[in-house]
Amino acid sequence: MYRRTLLSLALLVFSAATYGAGDASLDRGTLRGLKALSVIIDTLDPQLEKEGLTPDLLQRQLEARLGHGGVTVDKSAVEFLGLRISSARVKKGPYSLCLTIGLYQPVTLSRDKNLKTATQTWEVGTLLIAQPKVLMQSSTAAVDELADRFVNAWRSVNP
Repeated sequence: MYRRTLLSLALLVFSAATYGAGDASLDRGTLRGLKALSVIIDTLDPQLEKEGLTPDLLQRQLEARLGHGGVTVDKSAVEFLGLRISSARVKKGPYSLCLTIGLYQPVTLSRDKNLKTATQTWEVGTLLIAQPKVLMQSSTAAVDELADRFVNAWRSVNP
């Protein structure tokens, strides 16, 4: 069972590592001038929702943490901070979670000004392994930590 948990965690790490945005100075630079953002929670694994980790709970928590950090949360903002939680669990073992938050912003291609899309310009993530009885506590602590990392990145370019 230990090997399966490690394999699950390795797959989560690999899937999280395939994205391009990060928290380097170039990525932080894309946060400069950001006045407000909305928050989007990606669809959760139904098993996580059965454990009490709901999109509504995560939305309220993330919005409150950002607001406390001085970031304006506006549901009508075009830019949004997305929370994604990937999970794996072998039988009745612990949950392996990969939590990431990323800022998505509208962009225009330099070669075709008529083509507009949204892309992720900043991202951080964390991994955790938690038994079901501490899943809520561990997950919400991880969301707070990710929100704090965003606030720190945002403040670094918006003094």
